[in-house]
Amino acid sequence: MPTTQVSTDKLSINAASLIARERQRYLKLHPASHQLGQQTSPHFLYGVPMHWMNDWGTPAPLFVHQAQGAHFTCADGIDYADFCLGDTGAMFGHSPEPVARALERQARRGYTTMLPGMIAPEVGAALAEQFSLPCWQLTTTATDANRFVLR
Repeated sequence: MPTTQVSTDKLSINAASLIARERQRYLKLHPASHQLGQQTSPHFLYGVPMHWMNDWGTPAPLFVHQAQGAHFTCADGIDYADFCLGDTGAMFGHSPEPVARALERQARRGYTTMLPGMIAPEVGAALAEQFSLPCWQLTTTATDANRFVLR
C-alpha cells in the first residue's frame, strides 16, 4: 500500500491561512463585541473584567447582551447555545424566573448589611437537611471557598 507524504510546511501554511480567515470572519460577525473590547481595554487587563473571559483564542472577547436558560445573545444579536454556562448558570440555567423573582424580592429588602438576615436559621436548617451536613460556611467567591478548604 503506497504511503502519502505531506509537507509539514504546507500544512502549517494551510492552518495559518485558515486561522486568519476565521479570525476575519469572527470580526465581521462581531463588530459590536470588537468595539466593546476596544472600549474596555483601557480599564481592564486584556479588555475583560476577569482574565479567563478572554481565553478563547478569538480576536476580541465575545460580549453578552442577555442570557436565558441555556442560551445567550451576544452584543451583535447572535443567539448561542451556552455550553460553558459558568458556575451559577450550570446549576439553574441563565436567569430562571423563580431565581430572578427571589433576587428581586431580596434586592428590595437590601443587598447586604454584613450581618445575618432573619432567614439565616431557616437557610441553615434547610442546608443541613438537604445535604446531611450539620454545619455550613458560605462564601461569595471561589477564592474564599478554596481558602476555607485550606483552613
